Amino acid sequence: MNAKFESPVDTIGMNILRELQMNARSGFSKIGRRVGLSSPAVAERVYKMEAAGIITGYHADIDPKAFGLDLMAFIAITTQPEKYQQIYSFAEKQQEIVECHHISGNESLMLKVVAGSIAQLNSMIEKLSRFGETKTSIVLSSPVRKRIEFTVPED
Repeated sequence: MNAKFESPVDTIGMNILRELQMNARSGFSKIGRRVGLSSPAVAERVYKMEAAGIITGYHADIDPKAFGLDLMAFIAITTQPEKYQQIYSFAEKQQEIVECHHISGNESLMLKVVAGSIAQLNSMIEKLSRFGETKTSIVLSSPVRKRIEFTVPED
């Protein structure tokens, strides 16, 4: 049985979210002009979406290449569940590890890693190997980088 998903955000709310994803520094008045609302109405909707946990933060996208970290890779780790917390703690302390995901399938965790060289990446792989078997894929290019975008289901 498929349960119908009820979005807590209407079409205007989705448009506000889209505007914030394009530029989180846009003022409420600018967003209001784009979505057809007054500045106070936009502010109220944004505050409600923050309170509801729909908007979880505002972030600066930082290019790792600006810091000499030109290489990106995904490292999958196959390990036992009792090692997860150790890996999470390790990952939080490593500048090179920018994301860590618990995944389904043959592997246990997927880490997104940036490095300045193959030697630096190899060093990270060696450090991670103490937790379990690793499998590394180096990113050659990222032709599609997309923000999360949802649509409001039609009735």
